[in-house]
Amino acid sequence: MRPQMDDVQAMLGQSPLFAALAPGERARLEPQLVRRAWERDDYIFFEGEPAEWLILLVSGRVKMIKHSESGRETILATFGPGQIVGEVGVLVADTYPATAQALEPAVTASMRRAEYVALVQRHPELAWALIVELGRRLQRAHETIRSMAVEKVERRVARVLLRMANTAGERLPDGTIRITVPLTRQDIADMAGTVIETAIRTLSKFQKQGLIRTEEGLIVLLQAHRLVAIAEEL
Repeated sequence: MRPQMDDVQAMLGQSPLFAALAPGERARLEPQLVRRAWERDDYIFFEGEPAEWLILLVSGRVKMIKHSESGRETILATFGPGQIVGEVGVLVADTYPATAQALEPAVTASMRRAEYVALVQRHPELAWALIVELGRRLQRAHETIRSMAVEKVERRVARVLLRMANTAGERLPDGTIRITVPLTRQDIADMAGTVIETAIRTLSKFQKQGLIRTEEGLIVLLQAHRLVAIAEEL
């Protein structure tokens, strides 16, 4: 599956690291972009590998994960179309700080690190966009750490469901919201910073309370406003 040029250009326009460029400038990047398709569960890069590519997600969703010494996986973030994967390693360090894995079939368009650095030198306005984006990532990382340290598990799981609904949700005719990315119980546990047994109990509780249901392997939020109340402790 090869992405169309129009798809790539649309995603470049959405990405905060490229949006400041004029459309003509973005079009001239085409020869520098390497396109690739990935299947679900494919690894795009591994933690510790040389960070040689800045990767634009054209379609699909990708998760960033870290493994503890015991092998436990923690999902740090998920990314969707128009977002950049791995820019922290490319722009701040020499290696990728985490592992990227496809949550579903995905397409990427990648630019070599040296080419992006040269682009920023030619277009200083991109440097400010880069600073803002890295600041946002740092803020989200701090929020995730704080959440895992002090918040109740029900609140963390509710936040995971709402975050996924916001980034990969489809509103159905009856007003419910279907998360279009298949998520395993282990995925949710990893994103919430808990063990799978606790995630299963929490999801079962939400289902009994009429907050969610599962259909064809996808989670549907039946009463998103009540999940918001749990997430915000209202």
